[in-house]
Amino acid sequence: MTDTMTTPPAGWYPDPADARAFRWWSGEAWTEQLVASTITTTQSPPYAVDASAFHLVEREPEPVFSSGDQPESSWDSLAGRPARNRSSIIVVVIGLVAVAGYAGSVALGYSTIIPLIPGVIGLLGAVPALRRARVTGNGIAVSLLGVLLSGVASVLAVMPLVPMLLGIPSASEVNQLNSVITAAVAFPLKVQNELIARAPQDFGQKASSAVCPSTAAPLASSTFSCTETLADGTTAVVNVTVTDSTGAVTWTPAA
Repeated sequence: MTDTMTTPPAGWYPDPADARAFRWWSGEAWTEQLVASTITTTQSPPYAVDASAFHLVEREPEPVFSSGDQPESSWDSLAGRPARNRSSIIVVVIGLVAVAGYAGSVALGYSTIIPLIPGVIGLLGAVPALRRARVTGNGIAVSLLGVLLSGVASVLAVMPLVPMLLGIPSASEVNQLNSVITAAVAFPLKVQNELIARAPQDFGQKASSAVCPSTAAPLASSTFSCTETLADGTTAVVNVTVTDSTGAVTWTPAA
């Protein structure tokens, strides 16, 4: 025994896309003839109703959706509810992940571009989310919130890279350079004061001044010579040796 499927006869049947209207079934396929119902019936579909029970109306063209813009649930539209836009929610979640990643890196005290990854993904995902929101009219505010979160996290993650890309020294590099310059300037003056203080022991009389090379630097094992002017008007040369990188020196009067 074989089952046979019978095709409903031609007639007006509830529109599969909109239960509030009726569409003409030719007996083989749905046609473009569409009417709005003016009666109420309790008969279970499928059923045919005489055309006099309807009045013809002009129906606006159905919007054409691409695969990415089509509302996610036709039942929401039939029930009078706006189509849901899950993409906008996903974008917000990604944006929150990016912000949390940046906050975590700050709390741990190190810089990283890891938050840039979800930030960029969120910005890219916002494009179809906003497009769908424009079509469905739902989720625009949520999508914009996701764009804001992802954008802020991306900018904050990139900021530490800007000085490096532009060749601008970081704060630590500037401080290190300042300390080197300060040490280079102060070192000769420090050695000159030490020589003046030790002149009575080295030469048996006080020294009125001492001059060391301006290029003298606190480099371990480096040597240079300084000239002292003694109280009797004579001059004496002292050979200085830097013993370590802290600037400690030893010296001996030249013969």
